[in-house]
Amino acid sequence: MNFQHRLFLNVFIILCISIITLVFFIEKNHSYFQANEDIRVRLACRTFHGHEDRLESILLKTYRIFVNPRIYPLTLILDGNSQNDLKMGKRLKRKYDYLKLRIVYEYLPRNFELPNDENHSNRRFKSGYHQQQWSTFYFDKYFESDVDVIGIVDSDSVFISYLTHEVIFNSNHQVKVATKVNDIFYNDKIAIQRKSEFDYMHAGVFPLFFYRQSFAKARNYIRDLLNVTSFEEAFLKFALYPYSQMNIMYASIFTVEPEKYQRILNADERLYKISVAVHKFAKPFDFKSGCCLTHSINCKPSDFEHKLDVLKFRHGSTFWEKNQTLADDYYKIVKKYVNQIDPEIHNQMMTTCQEVLDNE
Repeated sequence: MNFQHRLFLNVFIILCISIITLVFFIEKNHSYFQANEDIRVRLACRTFHGHEDRLESILLKTYRIFVNPRIYPLTLILDGNSQNDLKMGKRLKRKYDYLKLRIVYEYLPRNFELPNDENHSNRRFKSGYHQQQWSTFYFDKYFESDVDVIGIVDSDSVFISYLTHEVIFNSNHQVKVATKVNDIFYNDKIAIQRKSEFDYMHAGVFPLFFYRQSFAKARNYIRDLLNVTSFEEAFLKFALYPYSQMNIMYASIFTVEPEKYQRILNADERLYKISVAVHKFAKPFDFKSGCCLTHSINCKPSDFEHKLDVLKFRHGSTFWEKNQTLADDYYKIVKKYVNQIDPEIHNQMMTTCQEVLDNE
């Protein structure tokens, strides 16, 4: 075989290997995104009539801009014993018909009385607050078995950018969980019988996602740990002083089924977590800039300066918060999804964006 033939053969072999590698890469990524999209995710919020104002002006307003309700439907959990909550549920169903909000009503177990200190100035000591916290441990009860993952939001959670499955999961289908070190809620240690190293709640990153089956596992773990016969007995042991139900849930889950979750510290140098919603403290530019970056509405140069907002935790800095490449890659994925949104839904998102921009 002469030199030219050998050269041709070598080039041919290299070309074949390159094509095979490229096809494998494309298939691998396609199967990753397809597999993740096959995981059914639902959002849930435990609220009540006293928070109807903030629910509409904060959560629902930004949910309507940045969340596709056909992919991530929202369930509102209200108090079944409150006439005001019943009326509120009917009002919201009518007003936001196109969102197809799901309203469910909750009832406390018989003979279960929540702690209540009416004279205390701190709402954390009142029964209404405790009912909302207790309810979180039972969110699995409000969804059918075909729902895989539940994302928890508050009435005052603010979406600032577009929710995608890539925000929720890594390539192994583990839920990505943002956290910081040092749990500031000192009573969490009673529930989990040790001091927790991590503060998942205080990262301020929403929604907080859990596999549906994790809720029962967390309840049972806490019940057994405290050596009582029901979760309600366990709850009454740690609910006497300030605690975080989210920290307790994640601390339990990372103990009983860590293979389903990936903990991402704000100081992590290898991993990162995109934050599409935050807790309470978003400034107007957070979601106004999001209207530009997600939907290309009324873009100004200053909006592009806020591309990095999705790399930050609400409380505290992150190692990756200045990584422009990460932000650019995220918004490329967002554009891909936004271009595929049902026209009716996309029109509603655009209209809500414009209303916000006109009124701010």
